[in-house]
Amino acid sequence: MAETRGSHSAKRRGPGATAEVGETDLGRSLLELIGSTELGGREFQIGLEALRSEYGLLAYTHLLALLCHLRFEPEEARRRWGELLEHRQRLEERWGAPVDLRVALASFFLHVERRLENPTLIEMHQLEQTQAFAYRDQLTGLRNYRFFELYMAHELQRSAQYGWPLSLILLDIDNFKPYNDRHGHTAGNQVLAEFGRLLAAACRKVDISARYGGEEFAIIAPSTPKLGAEQVAERARHAIAAHDWGPDHLTVSAGVATYPGDATDVGELVRRADEALYLAKARGKNQVQLYGGNRRSHRRVQVELEGLMLAPALQPHPVTTVDVSEAGLRFTCDVELPEGTLVDIRLDLPGSSGGITVAGRVVQSNREAAVSGAAIRVVDLSAEDRRLLAEYLSEAALMDDDGRA
Repeated sequence: MAETRGSHSAKRRGPGATAEVGETDLGRSLLELIGSTELGGREFQIGLEALRSEYGLLAYTHLLALLCHLRFEPEEARRRWGELLEHRQRLEERWGAPVDLRVALASFFLHVERRLENPTLIEMHQLEQTQAFAYRDQLTGLRNYRFFELYMAHELQRSAQYGWPLSLILLDIDNFKPYNDRHGHTAGNQVLAEFGRLLAAACRKVDISARYGGEEFAIIAPSTPKLGAEQVAERARHAIAAHDWGPDHLTVSAGVATYPGDATDVGELVRRADEALYLAKARGKNQVQLYGGNRRSHRRVQVELEGLMLAPALQPHPVTTVDVSEAGLRFTCDVELPEGTLVDIRLDLPGSSGGITVAGRVVQSNREAAVSGAAIRVVDLSAEDRRLLAEYLSEAALMDDDGRA
């Protein structure tokens, strides 16, 4: 069912929602569930609950986007789904017969919620095939810039929700314009098409490759730290350099940036990756450059926070942080900690009531300094504490940058 005109919801993504959702891992799982079980039946509900456990409330957002082309925020989507099931039950009681969920869906959003004005019926696979063309670059077969924008927003939201890194790789074919000028646009298009094939082959299954524009391309690497993204970029670079392009040898330059260490939103992440790409070009091309010149996915901020450390067989000890990131922290304390020790640290975080608790494993211990210290890698941090820490570090980093400026 698709809406052909009008929009009553400010939270709706628009007509592209179904195609966008259908090309995500969650979207493909939902499509398989819809096609293999009775919609709304017991097996369907069990499958949906399993996806909700894995992906959170985004499962409801994607499900409604697939079924009725409307886009809701996760919490509202869960509420709408519950209201839809209740509406179907009322219809069954009124009519004295089973009601297909799709019938209840149309009735609910037409007459109860009034989110649809002029819907039309179409087989889902036909709708998916038709709309998929709007998100593919016809020359290279990769996703296009429109899909890139939608998917980046989706993945950044998911990374922020679960505390996962998100890496972006921007690539540019070296010396493509002179090649195009010498051999003509037809030969240039053949190069772009072959480049798209090589790029797709170099990516992992979880990566999304897209034609960013002209001879520029992008790889979105979900749940991937900067070091992992660097490996993906290098694999692509080697594949391009090793390919037989004929008399003119072609190479590619790439720039890598990672959320949240290098950026806090999509626009900033793109700019950071582009700056790294520019540096790769300036330093001689045919290379991969990382934004900031480091492999850290999370930015470390030098800040002193007071806290209390709890470790097995030890009394609580006060600690003071030296630097902090969402992935780890360094601190001073009055006790030596063997590497590998699991500790809980309660940090007094400004702006939080009661502070936050970080569980971590000691990865470095300094026993020779006048004041003992250690570094831990975070192994557990609640979603709420992660949100508070991310907000604090973002503000602290801005103040630090302003101070240096």
